[in-house]
Amino acid sequence: MSQPLTTEALLRLVYRYFPAGAHVYEERYESSDEFKRLDALRRAAVEDQSAWTAFLKRIREELPGTLVWDYPNIRYDPAYSIRVLLPGYPIGAPEHKEVVLMVSILAPVHLLYATHSKRLHQHQAESISYQPPLPPEFQPFAEKVEALAIEAFGTTRLAQDVLATPVPNLYVGNTGFGKVTLADCLFGDYRW
Repeated sequence: MSQPLTTEALLRLVYRYFPAGAHVYEERYESSDEFKRLDALRRAAVEDQSAWTAFLKRIREELPGTLVWDYPNIRYDPAYSIRVLLPGYPIGAPEHKEVVLMVSILAPVHLLYATHSKRLHQHQAESISYQPPLPPEFQPFAEKVEALAIEAFGTTRLAQDVLATPVPNLYVGNTGFGKVTLADCLFGDYRW
């Protein structure tokens, strides 16, 4: 993307990859030029994951004691995604603290946030998401993950107000007209 990362430029960009006024289940959605461009980008990202794989390796090397979970949503969404589980919270533990990073393939941008999940009962959990600035216990991990993403991909983190910009005439994933935001378009409508 050669244009500055303004909200207006990002809105113009997402309209190149998502057909306005078309529901994802309509035939014209997948036959649109916009969808074909998005599908080509996703396929290319699936085919060549060398930069992403090298990035994951660096995180594992530079954040020992963490667990890095690579979420393979790139086949369906326009972003790579990882969760970095903070030390002291093993898999299966009743509580988890994680830093989440998503890197868009549509623009040189990333999304960063943290989650704190607690299992209350066998089938009930509570989860809190934090947007930057993050609570102190997440900060060293988030700073390292973000620095590595910037180094590897040359990305910029978008402000929350930009991410929350409505894109009313698009349907993205399972998010319907009037509810879609720039974050849904750039990273997918499911931010796990």
